Amino acid sequence: WVKGVLMQDARLSAATGGNNVVGLNGLWAKPVDYLPIDGGAMRGHIDDLQGRFNLNNLATPSTGTANNTAATAQTPYTQQFEYLLENLPNFDGSKYRGISAAIRDWVDQDSVRSGTDGAEDQDYQSQDPPYRAANQGMHSVSELLLVRGMTKDLYAALLPYVTVLPWTGSPTALNVNTAPEPVLLSLGANVNRAALEQFMAQRKLSPVSSTTAITSLLGAQQPNTLPAPQLGVTSSYFGLQAEVFIGSGRLALYSVIFRPGGGGTPVVLAHSTNTQ
Repeated sequence: WVKGVLMQDARLSAATGGNNVVGLNGLWAKPVDYLPIDGGAMRGHIDDLQGRFNLNNLATPSTGTANNTAATAQTPYTQQFEYLLENLPNFDGSKYRGISAAIRDWVDQDSVRSGTDGAEDQDYQSQDPPYRAANQGMHSVSELLLVRGMTKDLYAALLPYVTVLPWTGSPTALNVNTAPEPVLLSLGANVNRAALEQFMAQRKLSPVSSTTAITSLLGAQQPNTLPAPQLGVTSSYFGLQAEVFIGSGRLALYSVIFRPGGGGTPVVLAHSTNTQ
């Protein structure tokens, strides 16, 4: 059913000259709040996962500097994650500053700590039970709970704004048409909040076809002369969250769905029940 919705959404976009632009006015963005079925009901919605911060982007290597090796130098994505911590609603993320290094060590392929805040095998083998750093891209957001320094409270605060998408050797672009406010605020140190509110109101009615509208709000925001994270206006990765209620029973389904560019047949990459 959801695959069909995503295919129809792509066809509608093509028919109206949308050039594969994905926005909050798309067919995919309409939730099913209540649908009666035999003995119960179901509900569900689709999220644009490219509107979230991709934790696997933290594996993006750095070129380093004269005084900083490539394994420890900050990247646009470690910096973006730190800004995201600062902008989590109703949560003080300041005391978790530096945890991006530990997450980076979890998803990158080397065994070198990303500075004093990093964590590799030696930091996890003292746990009970002991385990190793994955040193590969995450397969589930819940892997965050294994990273040194992560807490259940921080995990709950991050959950609506982060995702894990396949690591293909380069970062996935953030769709500025669907990213929630905290994620957009993570794009710079001093984002123009008033202009951002106006941008978010306008995109509900008409998604932008280029990233110019958002980059103009950022200005020269990167204090460490890092390039801005990759931005885009299209998406290929979507997440389904569905619930079925029958009698006193409940089943929750979470799926990650890839929709190829050009309106190809969507593919389910992963799914889980009851645990995201």
